[in-house]
Amino acid sequence: MPIVIKEMHVRTVVERKIITETEISEDVIRKMEERIVDRLLDNETLQSVRHTHMQTRKKNER
Repeated sequence: MPIVIKEMHVRTVVERKIITETEISEDVIRKMEERIVDRLLDNETLQSVRHTHMQTRKKNER
């Protein structure tokens, strides 16, 4: 006979730690900055593509 779990409770613990800039190497900071800029650029590109697509759809509907 199979067992069915009807309800599951999960608890997690999140550790909060404030890190000052002196604790992080310049290399790590540079890599983080690159990742953030890349994500922002990807997001802007995606929004631009969506905007262009929506404009094309509106033109086609007319």
